[in-house]
Amino acid sequence: MKIYWPDVIHSSGNCTYFWKHEWEKHGTCAAQLDALGSQRKYFGKGLDLYKALALNSMLQKLGIVPSGNYYQISDIKDALASIYGVVPKVQCLPPKQGEEVQTLGQIELCFTKDLQLRNCTEPGEPEARRPEGQPAQPATGLEVCEDAPAFYPPPEEIKH
Repeated sequence: MKIYWPDVIHSSGNCTYFWKHEWEKHGTCAAQLDALGSQRKYFGKGLDLYKALALNSMLQKLGIVPSGNYYQISDIKDALASIYGVVPKVQCLPPKQGEEVQTLGQIELCFTKDLQLRNCTEPGEPEARRPEGQPAQPATGLEVCEDAPAFYPPPEEIKH
């Protein structure tokens, strides 16, 4: 899990909180499906899909690699759409004070209940209602990237 499902936003090395969040936010909803009905099944299927889709390898083949380079978000989305046949959701960390460019944080590929790829721009299941008092912004600070340049740093350089 530390290799294939790391917490790249918080570099503490302790992924337990991150995986707990992933299960509570996404896994408990996905657990309504038999194939994802437990933590073991949910994370296991996630790892299977990750390996089968080979997102990192595909990005590398497209010349999109963690480095000091900037990439146009629309180029990333278009390149991935040409490979997978669906539009991904690309999320960034907004520039901090003194920074000029957003930082690539996460790329999501969306699935149907039958675990088939679908456009992330299509409406899926309604999102669970946010409990009162919960911030609208996720704790990670990630938001859908603007169609502008984004920095794609190696994991050890992320300082957000």
